[in-house]
Amino acid sequence: MIRLMSFGYKHGAAPDADLVLDCREMRNPHRVPRLRPLDGRDAEVQAFVREDFRSKELYRQALAAARAGARIGFGCFGGRHRSVAMAEMTAAALRGAGHEVEVVHREL
Repeated sequence: MIRLMSFGYKHGAAPDADLVLDCREMRNPHRVPRLRPLDGRDAEVQAFVREDFRSKELYRQALAAARAGARIGFGCFGGRHRSVAMAEMTAAALRGAGHEVEVVHREL
């Protein structure tokens, strides 16, 4: 099983992750009034995150590190939008490729 976790750096890092991907440099949906009340599980937030060119590299790194037993963390400032969206999108791709995936959103 591959374990993906989203978290907010303001609440502390993910100490048990094999790989931590920092989403803080990406555009922040929290600054968009219509997206602020949503979280990264929502399609609109995921589309917003996917449009950021940095998401492709983080996504590539996560898929490259994904293997049975891997623990991959995605962090953003608050742990509500970018990191959640990246974890959910990565989980969908991994499940589509036949992997068993657990997703944990620490701040939600």
